[in-house]
Amino acid sequence: MNGYEFTPAPEKAPPVQPAFSGGPPQPPPKPPKRTAQDLFEPGEPGGRIFVSDYIEVKELAAMVGLKPFQVVAEILRLGIFKHAGDVIDFSTAATIGAKHGFEVERVF
Repeated sequence: MNGYEFTPAPEKAPPVQPAFSGGPPQPPPKPPKRTAQDLFEPGEPGGRIFVSDYIEVKELAAMVGLKPFQVVAEILRLGIFKHAGDVIDFSTAATIGAKHGFEVERVF
């Protein structure tokens, strides 16, 4: 060889660069969707509920401020098997309403 020997230069660490912020500006995030249940404000305990001779379980749940499955669970504890779409009689509705602090009155 001609007397010159190639020696590579020591590697230098690249200079630190600021983090990339992302692409184009994004719109602000959308607020979560509100459902009818979110807008419903249940009556305060101690209020009155007016029920006819029969009421659907999910209607009673809305009046008391519970979800239908919670009312179904309470009906099951009473020994009655009903679904959210089934109807219950006045005495069952009065029992559940009273348990949650409501006075249940019959409407004819």
